[in-house]
Amino acid sequence: MRVAQDRVFEVGGVAEARSLLGPLLTRGRDPESQTVRERVSKILRDVQSEGDVAVLRYAKELDGFSGTSSDFRVAPDRLRASYENLDPELHHALGEARDRIRWFHERVFKTIHPLDPSPGMAGVRVTPLDRVGVYVPGGTASYPSTVLMTAVVAQVAGVREIIGVSPGGKDGIPASILAAFFAAGVTRVFQVGGVHAIGALAFGTQTIPAVDKIVGPGNRYVAEAKRQVYGTVDIDMIAGPTEVLVLADRSGDPGIIAADLLAQAEHDTQSAAVLISTDSDLTRHVATEIDRQMADLPRKEIVREALGRFGFLITVSNRENAVRLADLIAPEHLELHVRQPEKWISRIRNAGAIFVGSETAESFGDYCYGPSHVLPTNGSARFASPVSVETFLKRTSILTGFSSDEERESLIRTTVLLARLEGLEGHARSALIRSSGSSERTS
Repeated sequence: MRVAQDRVFEVGGVAEARSLLGPLLTRGRDPESQTVRERVSKILRDVQSEGDVAVLRYAKELDGFSGTSSDFRVAPDRLRASYENLDPELHHALGEARDRIRWFHERVFKTIHPLDPSPGMAGVRVTPLDRVGVYVPGGTASYPSTVLMTAVVAQVAGVREIIGVSPGGKDGIPASILAAFFAAGVTRVFQVGGVHAIGALAFGTQTIPAVDKIVGPGNRYVAEAKRQVYGTVDIDMIAGPTEVLVLADRSGDPGIIAADLLAQAEHDTQSAAVLISTDSDLTRHVATEIDRQMADLPRKEIVREALGRFGFLITVSNRENAVRLADLIAPEHLELHVRQPEKWISRIRNAGAIFVGSETAESFGDYCYGPSHVLPTNGSARFASPVSVETFLKRTSILTGFSSDEERESLIRTTVLLARLEGLEGHARSALIRSSGSSERTS
């Protein structure tokens, strides 16, 4: 098996690397996208107009759900039982992960301060959202960690109500996900997934309440559904397939780097795993390690396809080119296996999360380190941020009166001039009517 050996490249500059990385940089823009958009749009329209009837129809057709709409909601007793029946070690692991996530985001929350208004100075009020929907994907793997990485964060932010949804299928939501919902304190969980779940959360149905914001990753259909309902509700981001970029110099450990690349590639066949190294010997050793380690991985067929499409082991000439490529890719996860990582961090601008040093595995971040693992993908780290307490807060500007008559008159004059510049006389008069002793109060 020589999958990784065939993905080794040495490039002379960033332009050559950009061309090589074309399949990764354009991931998700294939010819099927229009078909996906149209299919998603129809399902959303049906859910909006038919409510539970449409949700049930699509749940049966797409998820294999065997119940009725009255079975959508998971009984609270089942949530508790799923948690209490966990293996004791898993019970402890869920609790430890939850507590670390809560501790980290409580620290972040303490850094967010409202700005009190004073005369002549505007302020800012910070308010948590009333109700959010947490989407937990199904598919080829079960992701109880996603529950913790979203619902716990929303709780820290002060969200009043959290609604959980996840595909039920013929056997219902996996017990591990239900246990995670219980551990996170979520009591309203619905066994509905896919586009129809996003539509239900956005528009509301007879059974599933509408929310203010939808968070959580999903497949390409779920991502497109979130895109289409944005504006009716808020969303965290348009999440695409997962990705990791490892930057390494000759100090990197080939076995550790290979293990981390494989960990990301096993998610699904669209996953991206990229190494950019400044040492060609290291790059070749990593390729050898990947092929050796993947031989007995349970999901090796998924890994093989992912690496064959979006796996790259690239050698560049220097650190500057490595950093420029990292910012071009703007990865979801960025690992630094280098000497003096602080010199690299200061130069990197675009990444969802940075894992510093060979001791810090990306998989720690997936499960229990603290920051949310819901991160910007597909290059959106150029402008987007991870899910955090800020995701569940909204800001309201508060404008008050003035500290003096002179300040009020100055702002009136400025407002009048700018309003008339834009041809909006009503705005000018609205300002003038507040001028004390002016003969042009309404003229």
